Amino acid sequence: MIGKRSVPKGTPLRARISDEALETSKLLVEFLHATYATRRKPLAGAQEPDSGASAHPGEAGPGGGGMSEHAVRAAIHVYQHGERTVGQISSGLGISYGWASRVVEELEAAHYVIRERDASDRRVVRVRLDEAALEQVERAYAWRGEAVSRALEPLSESERAAVRLFLRRVIDLMREAGQDALAESSPPADPPRAGTIR
Repeated sequence: MIGKRSVPKGTPLRARISDEALETSKLLVEFLHATYATRRKPLAGAQEPDSGASAHPGEAGPGGGGMSEHAVRAAIHVYQHGERTVGQISSGLGISYGWASRVVEELEAAHYVIRERDASDRRVVRVRLDEAALEQVERAYAWRGEAVSRALEPLSESERAAVRLFLRRVIDLMREAGQDALAESSPPADPPRAGTIR
């Protein structure tokens, strides 16, 4: 767990974080809004994708047809971490187990992933990326790469390393907070029944 500061409940936001942290948070929210607002539009100066290639994640997969943005996130998660169980995808994305199961079904129907039962425990289903989908997932992973490249271009290598370190730390803290919130909001789990898939 990354160190947490103890702050009394009810403390005003301004007293809890620095002006610098607040300004950086605002920029991250603006970044998310800008990304969402331009998700289906090419950036100025960006090359148009090849015909038949997806202009953005979620438009078309190897099996044809659209995919939800949640399925794209799950495919990227499997790409990043390798073979996963549905439970690992659930915790990695901060979504319920049932939702993760539906997303995996969507990915399998689009031929992005292959599901296989664990040889030593038939209740466990492992999910891995279909090799035929690798190019599509890499395209989604590098989405808006042109904008990132242009933003990084004037920075020194140490400044680029600082940007990556900062983003990794924010991601780790947000994932931790998301998992804590999911655990707090979930009812106590019943022991798995025979034949339950995890």
